[in-house]
Amino acid sequence: MKKLLFVLLAALVISGCDEDGNPIDEILNNNITAKEKLPEVLTEARADFAADAQLAMIYGRDVSTNGTIDLLDFSTLKAFVYVVQSDETETNEFYVPVYGAGPVQSPINFSTMLSLIEDPESKERTEGVLGLLSQLSINSSATYPDSDDAMDILLANGGSDFMSSHSGAKIDLFLVPSKSIDTTGLRDSADWLANFYTSTESLVLWYNTGTGIVTQFR
Repeated sequence: MKKLLFVLLAALVISGCDEDGNPIDEILNNNITAKEKLPEVLTEARADFAADAQLAMIYGRDVSTNGTIDLLDFSTLKAFVYVVQSDETETNEFYVPVYGAGPVQSPINFSTMLSLIEDPESKERTEGVLGLLSQLSINSSATYPDSDDAMDILLANGGSDFMSSHSGAKIDLFLVPSKSIDTTGLRDSADWLANFYTSTESLVLWYNTGTGIVTQFR
């Protein structure tokens, strides 16, 4: 699957180059945060998946400590995967942004995401969340921080310690729908979960963006 995605991305990078384009601008835009490409993804999903497509989740695979993905780094399988949901069909489709082209459907799915979580309790909890996403979406009016700001909070609440004590550790991010209560009552929101992991260990942190509280799963 890694080879498949690499070939797909490489082909689209080449085909998406515009002879009249500005290569400097393209280079400056290769590092993206999670929310930057969301409008493009929803436009594509509503055209080729379902007219009522809404964002259900964002999965950041091998995200940097800045909360970004480098679309030109093919050394590992790095990507923001946008999971969109249709109320009409109660199904999901998966998209990834591509450098120099529009979003494309992704071979990365829920099984791929779960396979990277080593801790059994963390995996079970995350699987429960993913299982709901065929019927849930993130409200379009929900407010939540972008991946770069969320990463600052997650690193300050245990993530940095894990990265420092585990050489070669990687970070995956999950943005999932949620609700929070404030002085105005119940409101739609979205929360960030981070999986800091090596080949044998993982730490999952939940950042409730409505309350600002970070909870450690283990």
